[in-house]
Amino acid sequence: MRTPFKTKGGVQNLLQNCMKVKAGDFVLIVCENPALGWYDTAAPGLIKTALEESGCRVSTILVGAPDDTLPADYEDQLAAHDTIVFLARIGDQDRFADKLPGKNVAMLYVRNQKSLKSAYAATNHDAMVAMKTSVDAVARTSDRVSIICPLGTRLEGRVEMEDVVDGEVSVKRFPLCVPQPVLTRSISGQVALKRWLTPTGSRSYSPASVRIDGVVMAHVDRGRIVGFEGDRHSVKTIEDHYFKVADQFDLDKDAIHSWHAGIHPACFYEGNIDDDPDRWSNNIFGNPRFLHFHTCGSSPPGEICWMVLDPTIAFDGKALWRDGCLQPQNFEQTAAVVKARPELSTLLAEHPLPVGLSQ
Repeated sequence: MRTPFKTKGGVQNLLQNCMKVKAGDFVLIVCENPALGWYDTAAPGLIKTALEESGCRVSTILVGAPDDTLPADYEDQLAAHDTIVFLARIGDQDRFADKLPGKNVAMLYVRNQKSLKSAYAATNHDAMVAMKTSVDAVARTSDRVSIICPLGTRLEGRVEMEDVVDGEVSVKRFPLCVPQPVLTRSISGQVALKRWLTPTGSRSYSPASVRIDGVVMAHVDRGRIVGFEGDRHSVKTIEDHYFKVADQFDLDKDAIHSWHAGIHPACFYEGNIDDDPDRWSNNIFGNPRFLHFHTCGSSPPGEICWMVLDPTIAFDGKALWRDGCLQPQNFEQTAAVVKARPELSTLLAEHPLPVGLSQ
């Protein structure tokens, strides 16, 4: 029997529907130092209180930024707990490798009390799993995909996806806000880059982001970067950034591993992209207004992110995203899930939320 949590909303959704925590569980909450500006103190406090009220034993540990030295007892703490909740970016560093086998682990993309209490966190996790699964099914049963955007992105190619056993990552993501990535090795065309290049969140490097003046076109041939075209200074900045990151981690700098777009319309960002582009992209990536590519590396997820605003993404000629809005009614798989889960209809009717852009 599931634990009857006294709290409601996002906390209940996390603990009951996503992690399925039960009384007696020994839970570790890994908290990032709030002085770094990514997470507040209130969200971990709400989760800790709910866990204790439900009969769990709870410990917390404070960590710094992903590249900071970890506390001396960090590994021992991970080993001692069966359930681990990351309210810290360090949880994203290990999500593509099973560093915690046999443990119940979640990486949280809700950063503060407001987002934890919003529809972003409160929309039923099982409904979001069903939505993700249906979007994956559309892609897997399609032959061709095309991607365009208002700035001039034009890509087309065959749909290819990796076979998945027990999920694409070893850590649960909460909220669940993106489908399985689609591989790019059969896709060609061009991608319009604007504002910033940002990291994917997989590894830490500096500078994490570089500015793009105007629009730079990245030319793509079967999943590889074959050149950049645009403002001379921006092109050089981009090329230098790729050389530096690829050299630091011994990566194939021209490889574009995959892409996916957001499926959670309640994902929002109240800051401004220019204040911290890394924080912006790693918060807003789940909003359907953005598609992001994982570039600079032939293994998942790649280290440099391309963020494409308001994409139209069509599978076999039918749009599943149109101008940054999900179109689940266009496919049998997604339409059936929305019909069966009324909370998804409510979510899809969400009024436009701030996404961190002034224009």
